[in-house]
Amino acid sequence: MDRNAREVAQVNDARDALDRMIEAIEARDGEGILDALSDDVTIETELLDEPLQGKDTMRSLLAHAFDAYESIDVERRMTVAEGPELAALVRIRARFAGDLEILGETLPTAGKALDVAGAVFARVDGRGKIAWLMRVRDTFDIIRQLGLTTDQIDRIVRKFEEHEVRRPPRAA
Repeated sequence: MDRNAREVAQVNDARDALDRMIEAIEARDGEGILDALSDDVTIETELLDEPLQGKDTMRSLLAHAFDAYESIDVERRMTVAEGPELAALVRIRARFAGDLEILGETLPTAGKALDVAGAVFARVDGRGKIAWLMRVRDTFDIIRQLGLTTDQIDRIVRKFEEHEVRRPPRAA
């Protein structure tokens, strides 16, 4: 395969991986999200100082992540890809049927709707799985729309960080 054909294949792999992940998010399908990720995925967000590492970490975080959602719609506004890397601008609209439980914290989200812009940056591996993902969104707007307190958000961030620290080290 020549270099141009390889680059086109990588771009298609990156776009396909993101599409699979977004479709799984909209379907509220945690296993579908995990299927789009490599086993040793690294995930970074605007809230956490340290990245989340590994599919097993994501599996535990996604276990009941979608229980409170009535619907999730992800509008893909723009996607730019080069080789195995991509950037996407998205708008996410969600409606909550119940309160959201995150790491033992209950957020009063029942009956509320959320409409937020964000960006996703990703890199796929040779198998077309997302190996690195960074999500950036307007956290202040989410806090405002859901009527959350900064104390609630701080507690959740600390719990995410503690969850990462307690996780056993990965085998080399």
